[in-house]
Amino acid sequence: MSAAEDPHEAVGAYVLHALPPEEAAAFATHLAGCEACTREVADLEATVACLADAEAVTPPDALRRRVLDRIATTAQEQLRRRVLDRIATTAQEQLLRREPSRRDGPRLDLEV
Repeated sequence: MSAAEDPHEAVGAYVLHALPPEEAAAFATHLAGCEACTREVADLEATVACLADAEAVTPPDALRRRVLDRIATTAQEQLRRRVLDRIATTAQEQLLRREPSRRDGPRLDLEV
């Protein structure tokens, strides 16, 4: 469902000024008569103001080094392999549950 079909979905985009002008105007009209959206807009505007006041800080060198070292030593390929193995195992289990006449065809080697 789009914001045009359900104006309640446009609250966040409206607060961030991310709606095209015609949708912003339509939402403003909706907002005039919708108490729930009025409250949500107020809450989100307060949150956006807090985020705008947030200050970016540079992490201490030791923390930055630890994080980057951890990233460098985290085996991304092992995680990918585990996920692929899980998918292959599930597929094989589903194939084995089929009726025997359908299992006799060619087998897939899903070993990763």
